[in-house]
Amino acid sequence: MKNALIMFKNPAVRADGEYMAALADALFAGGFSVDFTEILPSGDAAAFRHALARFKDVADNLIITDGESTGFDLKAAVAEEQGSVLEENENALKFARAVSAAGEEDRANDFAMLPIDSTLIPNVLGLYQGFMMEDRDFTLMVLPEETAQYRQACEKYVLPYLEKKYGLNNRRLTLKYFGNREELTAAVEEAALLSTGGFKWNVREDCGDFTLSLLFEHYDESNGADVIRFIVSKLKDSVYAEYDTTLAGRLFDMLKLYKLRISAAESFTGGRVISSLIENPGASEAVYEGIVAYSNDSKERRLGVKFQDLKQYGAVSSRVAYGMAAGLLSEGKADIAIATTGIAGPKSDGTDKPVGLCYIAVGMKDGIHTYRFDLSGSRERITETAKNTALFLAIKRLKAMGQPGGAR
Repeated sequence: MKNALIMFKNPAVRADGEYMAALADALFAGGFSVDFTEILPSGDAAAFRHALARFKDVADNLIITDGESTGFDLKAAVAEEQGSVLEENENALKFARAVSAAGEEDRANDFAMLPIDSTLIPNVLGLYQGFMMEDRDFTLMVLPEETAQYRQACEKYVLPYLEKKYGLNNRRLTLKYFGNREELTAAVEEAALLSTGGFKWNVREDCGDFTLSLLFEHYDESNGADVIRFIVSKLKDSVYAEYDTTLAGRLFDMLKLYKLRISAAESFTGGRVISSLIENPGASEAVYEGIVAYSNDSKERRLGVKFQDLKQYGAVSSRVAYGMAAGLLSEGKADIAIATTGIAGPKSDGTDKPVGLCYIAVGMKDGIHTYRFDLSGSRERITETAKNTALFLAIKRLKAMGQPGGAR
């Protein structure tokens, strides 16, 4: 089989090479390669039609990404080239409306327009609804260009379709891991040596948060279970889920399971921790409050951090992180608290403390633990890594509740 991918230049997302790799990885995770690629200028409908005609002659399966970067009505162009017309798809409209925000009703209607003889590829992460068209042995798929939405569509719909089309007995298993790549790689490579059936694997990383995809081409239940069990035994608590989810999604699910409410006091992460939790539908069940206490005065007045601690140890210190978390718990409204304070850069805070230094506190009624980290990278990477780390530490704290001796 030959697979092709058409995308449009999107400098707002990332460099073309990195973006292309991210798109291709979604297929590699399922054991499929991308044989032909085309990156087109935004708004060039003529170039798109030419590429589409060319790939229909050389590829068995063609994936096209569509979105803000396209610059013209791609769905209409595809429909015309395929001898079809657009009409509102009732199911696509339901999915688009389910994720639309206030005032986006008209946009939901626009994204629900599909070729009349196409099959919907639902998108539960965004408004853009994809579709598939089959013409004898040739299959054309149009997916959203946003990476997370594209990847979800590939994992849930494209890969299972290709496996069925070619009679493959593939099985994909996923582990979510937080830590360092070297430890993860070593565990997977050792598991591969011990595996009786063998497997392919793929890793993607987002600021310390790793998604490990394992592909078993001739799946055997016992071998697959043994591989997962071995990797988890090596990585222990650093594996936070045995299915594809996010750190915020996993923490939110655990909060609901234990019927707990969380609060966060953030300084240099600027509200990212709490906003990631609020993205989950039904967040009000588990989120009590989020405070961005950026200044020293806010830390003292809103959270009760001691002036002496701020003066003696500085805002970026273990004592202050502890005080921020303690302030959240003192009212008795939250069951678990997260606090972050650090230096994201590009410059330090006027002290001798380095850029990347941060303290994260996670606490419950039985006690508060503080952690020091020395992060590296750009201001964005440091901030995002700290946010991910805070979520992961809260997950670990809740996981301990289910273990002997864990507080409830």
